Amino acid sequence: MKTIQAPKLTTPGKIDLARAALANDLPALSKLVAAIPGVPAKVNTTKYFATRFLSWFEDKRGPLPFSVFAAAGNQKLPFYAFSSLPGFDCPGAGACLYGDNDFTPDNFGKGWCYSFKGWRYPAAFFRQLQNSLLLRSNAGRETVANQFHEIPAGRTLRLYVDGDFANLAILRFWLDLCKTRPDLSIYGYSKSWKLFIELDRSGYAWPENYLLNVSSGSRYGDKLKGKVLQLDCTRGEFVAVPVARKHITSKAYQDKGNAGSKEYRKEVADNLRKAGHEKVFACPGACGNCLKKHGCGWDRLKGVTIAIGIHN
Repeated sequence: MKTIQAPKLTTPGKIDLARAALANDLPALSKLVAAIPGVPAKVNTTKYFATRFLSWFEDKRGPLPFSVFAAAGNQKLPFYAFSSLPGFDCPGAGACLYGDNDFTPDNFGKGWCYSFKGWRYPAAFFRQLQNSLLLRSNAGRETVANQFHEIPAGRTLRLYVDGDFANLAILRFWLDLCKTRPDLSIYGYSKSWKLFIELDRSGYAWPENYLLNVSSGSRYGDKLKGKVLQLDCTRGEFVAVPVARKHITSKAYQDKGNAGSKEYRKEVADNLRKAGHEKVFACPGACGNCLKKHGCGWDRLKGVTIAIGIHN
C-alpha cells in the first residue's frame, strides 16, 4: 500500500482509502488519512471530510458524517438520490470499469466509468464510501432504511446514481424497501444483471414502483441482457454511444437548452438506429428538462432504448 504524497488526493489514492475501509483496516485507513495534506478544520476540503469520516469509522456508533440520501437540488437531478462506491459495488461492471483490459485489480478504474469523475468532490466520495459500508451490515442497512422512510411522500428517488447492487441480499433489501413506500417513484440503472435473474428465479414479486434501466458496459453478454429486458421491473436499455467531439466540448450533451443540443440528440438517435435499436430516445442530459416526466423512470417508455453520447 502506498502512502499518499500528492498535493491532493488522486483517484488511486481514493481507491486505496476505499480498499482499507472496506477491509475494516483501521490502522491502514488512519495512516492514509493522516497523509492527506491540509488542515482538518478547513471546511469543504479533502482533509476535512476524510477526518470526519475517520472519526465515524472508528466505532460507527456516532452520527453519520453524511446523509444517506442526497436531497433534490438542481435541474440536472431534481430528485432524491442514493449512491455507493462505483466499481467496488459493481459486480457486473465490464468495459466501463476496466476498459479493454482484463478484469483484474491492476486494471480497476481504467475504463470509461463516469462516476469516478464525481470523486473530484471529496464529500461525494466519502458519502459513497459511508453508504457502501452501511449496506454491508444489518445495523447499517437499518440506518439506511430509517432515512429512506424519512423521504417526503410522493417524491422520486434515483436509486444508484453511482455504484450498483453489490450482492443478492442488498438487491432484495432495496426492492423490499421499495414495497414499503408505494408513494415513491423509484428508478435506476444497473449492470448487476445476474443478480436480477437470480432473484427472479426465486419467484420474487417485483415492486410496482421501481423501474430498472439496463445499463451498458456490463461484463455479461447479450443472452443474459435479453433475459433481464423481459423482467416486469425493466423499463428498457440505457446505453452510451459515440458522438462527434464537438458536442462534448460545446456541452450540447448537458441540456436541451444548450446550443447544439438538437443536432447532438439527432446524432445519438441516428447512431442508435444504426446499431439496430428500433425505438429510441436521446437523453438531453438534464433529468429535470427531459420529457413530460423523466424518461428513465417513465413506464410509458418501456421497451425504448435511451442513450447519451460518450463524454468521458
